[in-house]
Amino acid sequence: MNSKSGIIMKILSIFESGLFIKILSVFITGLWIAGLLMANIYIIILAVLLLIALSAVLYIHRDNLKEIFQKDSKVIVEDERTQLINEKAATMTLGILMAVMIYAGIVIVALRNSYPQFLQAGYTLFLASILCFILYFTSRAYYTHKY
Repeated sequence: MNSKSGIIMKILSIFESGLFIKILSVFITGLWIAGLLMANIYIIILAVLLLIALSAVLYIHRDNLKEIFQKDSKVIVEDERTQLINEKAATMTLGILMAVMIYAGIVIVALRNSYPQFLQAGYTLFLASILCFILYFTSRAYYTHKY
């Protein structure tokens, strides 16, 4: 009995490995893409089920996610400088992406008489930009309040 429980504990510890979670995330993304390209609902359902399982594991271990992902390597992953650079790059990327989406939406809507089939795409770009703004300001308010 003792060896069986040891094997079970070893298998469960694999699920807490940062490398396993990364590989599973890539696999789930591949399933999404394959399911969408092949228009196969069963592959998409499998991806959703795996995503739910992964979300449950991440939620259970939400307090020690940093340790899970950093314990695989023996070196320090990042310091404050790297973190600041990443934050600035992410903010710049979000700003540029939203600006490009807004400008593309304006161009598509402006060409609605010539290309009426693309009008929905223009409105979708506007909506996605608005949702990005809402997400950004909500996250900013949350982290301002938290820290």
